[in-house]
Amino acid sequence: MPKSYVIIPAYNEGGNLGAVLQQLQQVAQTIALAVIVVNDGSRDNTLQEAERFRNALDLEIISHPVNLGVPMTFYDGLVAAAKRSEATDCIFIMEGDGTSDLKLLPEMARRVYAGDDVVVASRYIRGGGYLNFPWQRTLGSYVVNFVVSIFFHVRGITDYTIFYRAYRADAVQRALQHYGAGFVTTKSFAANLEVLLRVLPYSRRFSEVPLLYDYGLKKSQSKMNPFKTLREYQGLIWKRVLSKI
Repeated sequence: MPKSYVIIPAYNEGGNLGAVLQQLQQVAQTIALAVIVVNDGSRDNTLQEAERFRNALDLEIISHPVNLGVPMTFYDGLVAAAKRSEATDCIFIMEGDGTSDLKLLPEMARRVYAGDDVVVASRYIRGGGYLNFPWQRTLGSYVVNFVVSIFFHVRGITDYTIFYRAYRADAVQRALQHYGAGFVTTKSFAANLEVLLRVLPYSRRFSEVPLLYDYGLKKSQSKMNPFKTLREYQGLIWKRVLSKI
C-alpha cells in the first residue's frame, strides 16, 4: 500500500502547528501517512508543539539549531522523505501555518498513486482563490505567478508559487540524486519554484485541485522577504532565458 510523507517547514509556528498536526492525525485515519516537521531554529514553542504528537503520528522531527531559511527546510525534509519512501509513494510539502487545506490531501495523494507526478493545490483554477488576503499581496501574487507561468509554462499547472504540492516519490528521488547538495540554490521563498523546476525533468503528468487560500487562518506573521524573493524569481527566470539561448 502506498504511503504519503508530509513535510512541514516550521519557523516560529507554535500558534499554528498543533492544530495542523491534529488535523493530520485525523487524515491519517483514512490514508497511510507519515509527517516530517522541519523545525528551523524556532525561538517559540514550535518544537514542543511537535513533540506533543510523537505518539499520535508517524512523526519525524528535524531540528536546525539556528534558522537556516526555507530552502534548507525544503531540502532537509525532501532528503528525509526520499530516504524513507518507495518509488510509488507520495511526498507533500505544505505550510505549517494552517493555510494548507488538509481536506484536499487525500485527493492529491490519490492522484499521485494513480500516476500523476506533481499535483498542485491551485488558487487559480475554478473553485480556488484568496480569502482575507491583503490586496497588495494578492495583486503581487497574481503578477508574479503570471510572469513565471510565461517562462516556465507546464501544461496542467496554473499555480507556480504555492507551497502546497504533492510529488511522486521517484521524481523527487531522481532529482535529488542528480542535483545532490545543489538541489536548492536560492536563499528565499523562491526555493518553492526551484523545487518544482528540479522535479520537472523527471515528471510527465501534472494536475491541480482548487485551493481557497484563507490567510485569516494564519496566527503567525509572514516570514517572507518580498524583495529578496522577487530578485530570486528574476534570477531563476534569467537562468531560464540563458538556457534557451
